[in-house]
Amino acid sequence: MPLFEVTDEELVPFRRVQAGPDLYEKEIEDLMWDNLEAFTGTALFRVCRQPRIATGGRPDIVALDASGRVHVIEIKRDIDRSQLAQCLEYAGWARSTNLDELAGIFFLGPQAFFAAWMEFTESAAPQLVSRAPQLTLVARDFDQRTNDALAFLTDSNLPIEVLRVVVYEDQEHRRFIDIEGDNDPVFDEPPLASESISSGPVHLKIDGRRIQLSDLVDHGQLTVGETLTWNRPKTGEGYSVVVTDTAGLRLPDGRVVSSPSRAAMDLADVVSYDGWYAWKNSAGTVLDVLRRRMLSDLADRSATTISNEGAQPSDC
Repeated sequence: MPLFEVTDEELVPFRRVQAGPDLYEKEIEDLMWDNLEAFTGTALFRVCRQPRIATGGRPDIVALDASGRVHVIEIKRDIDRSQLAQCLEYAGWARSTNLDELAGIFFLGPQAFFAAWMEFTESAAPQLVSRAPQLTLVARDFDQRTNDALAFLTDSNLPIEVLRVVVYEDQEHRRFIDIEGDNDPVFDEPPLASESISSGPVHLKIDGRRIQLSDLVDHGQLTVGETLTWNRPKTGEGYSVVVTDTAGLRLPDGRVVSSPSRAAMDLADVVSYDGWYAWKNSAGTVLDVLRRRMLSDLADRSATTISNEGAQPSDC
């Protein structure tokens, strides 16, 4: 499907950027490293880019989620069968790695790893590495045989996620990124039972995609102009951002970011942070609770609609 910009007089087509593999991979890798949550939908702790691992090879990005699951992200313009096999080898390495090895490849140095990791997980002791890694393949295109292999792997419930990322450019040479996740993992989430904050990564979805701040605004959980706050007891520091009319977060210096995690990282100057568990609205409710509350409300409405549609008229 062609992509157009709507103007007063016509539809102006966007040009799909036909970058070579080196340019595509470098550009997307740079963007992903700085915006992991925007691409993957999960707040991740950044470990390293292009590390040389013990089993050989250099995965593009290695990260951790709050449960200690290793995420290996591989970016190629086009992925064929041989590259898929290489990616699976990286996943095998991730299954057997440990904190000491990850500390050794940490981009800020081994001495900084454990303090940064404990800050990300908000724990008094380092969260250990899980033996169930996540592999994310990012590409513009996948050939048919690779698609068939990926379909088999994902149908077998293996932790592989495929992101098709296409770069577009308008007539003014502004760049746009289209991110399409064909094989997003879906996890059944427990119903909202309290206002407590759950731990670990979540994949909360609406209409088949991960929830964004705009969904909270659209469903009345957040309002434009509302101030969100984050107080860090360990440091005694406090931060605030404002929800914009585009469902972004305006920082005190005027910059606008799209992700709660990016806002937390920029303001606190930390390596990685899950902003969904940091920012609170004016009532003191954290964003994670708001998104779960929204899903609970939508589920209740859906159940009511189904019930009403199934009700039979009486004979009275």
